Amino acid sequence: MRPDPPFYVGHTRPSSIGWTRIGITVLSGVVLVVLMHQRAGMPGAVVLAGLFAVLTLWTWMGQWTRFIVDERGLTVSLGGFLPRRAWPLEDFRTVQLRTIPRSRAGVTLGGFGWRRSTVMAASPEELTPVGKRKIYTLSDLRAPYRVLATGPGEMVEIIGKGSRHYLISPVDPRATAEAVDQAIRARR
Repeated sequence: MRPDPPFYVGHTRPSSIGWTRIGITVLSGVVLVVLMHQRAGMPGAVVLAGLFAVLTLWTWMGQWTRFIVDERGLTVSLGGFLPRRAWPLEDFRTVQLRTIPRSRAGVTLGGFGWRRSTVMAASPEELTPVGKRKIYTLSDLRAPYRVLATGPGEMVEIIGKGSRHYLISPVDPRATAEAVDQAIRARR
């Protein structure tokens, strides 16, 4: 018997790495605004301050998100208010939990935040099955992913039917993985 499609709302929050990126953006902006004010005066400094404010907001929005898992797939809203195109449920083959250690996170993911990236394939010891599903390892060393990773640790990996896969680091990975599992089972 098919389960009903889920309606699950989850969140991602910046880790210490994300807050560091946000802080560096603010600090860089302050330094450049002060230098611009000394060299070019107030109008140039105001424009630069505005640009760095927008850049800081965008950096924060790429890490502080809200997402919904439903019958369409997984829809991420950057900053909790700017929805992006859904990760389509018809493209999901399976879901599993993946643990990425701090020592390998940068190399494995290629960066943090909302992005398209090429991610290193997981080894079987990094994967945990969800429900009655089996773990799925990719044959390629690196594969294209849509990523919303805010830091190392336990993440939800969605293996796609085609060449695109998905990786998200929610506040509650197990509940998110179970909701995605329910959505996949409801679709079949």
